[in-house]
Amino acid sequence: MLKRIILCSVWYVFYSQSVFAQNGIITGKVINKDTKGGIYQVSIEVNNETILGITNEMGEFSIKPKKFPIKLTFLLLGYHQKTITVKKATSNLNITLEREATQLSEIVVSSKKEEALGVQQVSKISLLLRPISSSQDFLKSVPGLFIAQHAGGGKAEQIFLRGFDNDHGTDFAIQVDDIGINLGSHAHGQGYADLHFLIPETIKTVDYFKGPHEISIGDFAVSGAAKFTSKDMLHDNLVKLEYGQYDFVRALAMVSLLDKKNFLTKNYETAYISIEGTFNNSFFDSKQNLRKLNTFSKYTVELTEKQKLKASISTFSSDWNASGQIPLRAVESGLIDRFGAIDDTEGGDTQRVHVNLQLDSEISDDVALSNQLYYVHNKYNLFSNFTFFQNDPVNGDMIHQYESRDIYAYKGNISFKDAFQLPNSTTTLGWFVEYNNNTIGLSNTIGRTFRVQVNQFDIKQTNYGLFLKERIQIAPKLNVLAGFRGDFYDFNLKEIFPTVSEGSRSSFRFSPKISIFYDITKKLQLYAKASSGFHSNYANAAVKNKEITPLPKAIGYDLGTEFKIGKNLIGNLAGFYLKSDAEFVFVSDGFEFENKGRSERLGGEASFRYQPQPYFWLDTDLNYSYGTLLDAPKGDNKIPSAPRFSATGGATFRFQNGIKASLRYRYLGERPLIEDESVFADDYFITDLVVNYSTSKYQIGLSVENLFNNEWTEAVFYDSSQLKVEPEPVDDIHFTPGTPLLAKISLTYFF
Repeated sequence: MLKRIILCSVWYVFYSQSVFAQNGIITGKVINKDTKGGIYQVSIEVNNETILGITNEMGEFSIKPKKFPIKLTFLLLGYHQKTITVKKATSNLNITLEREATQLSEIVVSSKKEEALGVQQVSKISLLLRPISSSQDFLKSVPGLFIAQHAGGGKAEQIFLRGFDNDHGTDFAIQVDDIGINLGSHAHGQGYADLHFLIPETIKTVDYFKGPHEISIGDFAVSGAAKFTSKDMLHDNLVKLEYGQYDFVRALAMVSLLDKKNFLTKNYETAYISIEGTFNNSFFDSKQNLRKLNTFSKYTVELTEKQKLKASISTFSSDWNASGQIPLRAVESGLIDRFGAIDDTEGGDTQRVHVNLQLDSEISDDVALSNQLYYVHNKYNLFSNFTFFQNDPVNGDMIHQYESRDIYAYKGNISFKDAFQLPNSTTTLGWFVEYNNNTIGLSNTIGRTFRVQVNQFDIKQTNYGLFLKERIQIAPKLNVLAGFRGDFYDFNLKEIFPTVSEGSRSSFRFSPKISIFYDITKKLQLYAKASSGFHSNYANAAVKNKEITPLPKAIGYDLGTEFKIGKNLIGNLAGFYLKSDAEFVFVSDGFEFENKGRSERLGGEASFRYQPQPYFWLDTDLNYSYGTLLDAPKGDNKIPSAPRFSATGGATFRFQNGIKASLRYRYLGERPLIEDESVFADDYFITDLVVNYSTSKYQIGLSVENLFNNEWTEAVFYDSSQLKVEPEPVDDIHFTPGTPLLAKISLTYFF
């Protein structure tokens, strides 16, 4: 009996190996030398010519060469490439890659990188090259995206992209660990997206999208979107101190709490905590007195070989003073200087909490399931005086906007390989439900002392979404990413003051999307995109005004190419067209929108990254957009505050002795402030410098904003206001001055 078992076992092993060899399959895993974890999205080239495969999220791969022996090269931006020769089919092949400075020669232009389809690759390269010291730096790495702060350091920035003045996020969507950051029906602006809670050192990856083409993102993703993903573990503990001009102080600690097996479970677990505190008086005549405290904690456990659970908690609180937007005439007359204030009691405070649970499950080799539950709490108080004494010559026009919000949400998606009998395809079905319970209000104040209530509303808004995303490889060089979204919104509005009333309204938006990618060669890809998107409307406007669409539609088209010239130059050229059914301008002191009608934007973009030496990179991004209001008469139909031409770029050095330096410029051209183009915002050109010296134990850094101390305006508006000494309102430019020369030093200790 024993002899028979041994013979059968030998026969089985011989048979399985024979079948495996006949199939000619190579399987294995690519591992990070430092962390011992799998590496995602590694390209596997055959004989340095053809991409045969890409590693999955666990770093695993399975490829089937046509013949043996074969030379395989493993490539990923930021790692030393490795080439091996495989003489026969094999399983459990382990490949270890070591990190290195970014080499453009390792970038592969290919639509086989399934998860990268539609992502702005040049933006991801920028993230690897540029020093990131704030959440705003993440956004500024997107080619063509500009931000402006106009009410102190604690308020969300104004975002410009593709000719859109997105206000604080109306047409630009942001997600962090798949939590939607944009807040609908916010007290200060629709789609308000405040990233100040984000600790930049906790971020692992960022994906950027332009236009409304990303199927997994719905509301607010019109001009573009950004998705941030936090680290699951720390490679080093660190303590960081920063000090700068104008009383800027920042302190950060990141400590690993757990990195082993058999703590709470029998499996591998990691946990860490990050705490950040910031104080800043800023460069204004009246001290800003910004105080900010952020924390982020994350726990990750491998429940089984096929299941991973992530749990995180983020907290954020800040308070600040602001000088607001000042009228140009007050500066020109000598009443105040450019860093002065008409009313320096502006400012506010805000608190935000995120609780997030994510469970990723591998059902089989071809099926993956993700489930997510999250909770968001947001409190917000903002004091603003836009018009000074125009509405109330005695008490002034200071207003207080406030909100208290709770969000409960569930998201899920399931993906299938080769579903519907479609070879070389991936099908993803996603769904979500989000419930917002929000109380907002507006009151008039004298300074920050309450004077009279203007209004108050309870808003209960429920959003339901479903999307289908299909990636199909029609031919070896032709890939299609197509799908649709269905979004249903239920608005419930209860007016508490000044009158008691209730109302509700529901709306549905269907959004088809398609993107086509054709790899002409290994170094040249063409793409074409056509998609429908939307941004939700403010609940007050949606319920009270039945003539407007609660979910106005936008249609976008892109035609472009991504390419490499030689080994060391990568670029992107694109043209785009965006048409919106409603150009809404938020009236911040009335919780309403002014609808300027339909709009369209036509533009082009060019991005280049060049590496002439292993330690030296050059980059530039050129962007142009021309927008018009379709329902306005000719000559009075330009979109106010819509940027037209902008450019960013710079040089980066990374030497083997640990010195890293970056010299960067940003240029924003003139833009009309009113429809007839009789008033323009001035252009500006700013240069920034960052120098770091790093060792295995510490890093010393120097950053200088506005290196040549240029005089510039960061945020610009054209509207009316009335000063105390003026008999009537005056139409004028109102602006927030840009940062003068500002130097900061930092010291980071790793342990």
